[in-house]
Amino acid sequence: MTTVLAAEGITVRREPSAVPGSCSERLSGRHAPETVDAALEEAFARARSEHGWQTGPDMGSETLTLVKGNWTVTAGFPGEPAQGVESPVVMSLMCVAGEGSPAAPATPSAPARTPAPVSS
Repeated sequence: MTTVLAAEGITVRREPSAVPGSCSERLSGRHAPETVDAALEEAFARARSEHGWQTGPDMGSETLTLVKGNWTVTAGFPGEPAQGVESPVVMSLMCVAGEGSPAAPATPSAPARTPAPVSS
């Protein structure tokens, strides 16, 4: 995930779960508000085409989702930040734990977006 996001200019920090036996991570960073939506969309498309992620369940027009193996990635599109502030980018990675569950997805990548209706 971090590699695909970096290719679109979004640098994130990984925060693995501190709970033993937990199978989750959080990625967080910031990006220019004018291009954050387009950068996220492109990163998600790259994750699907280059890293084998599939579009996840529909969670609404402002939520991104991808699935791969027992992993699910979700992210929400950031709202309008205060003037002069970069937009926050936050993604959650979760897996269905089981014997032999990997600590992270085998290949780095990112989520998919359900297009939002155009507002006037």
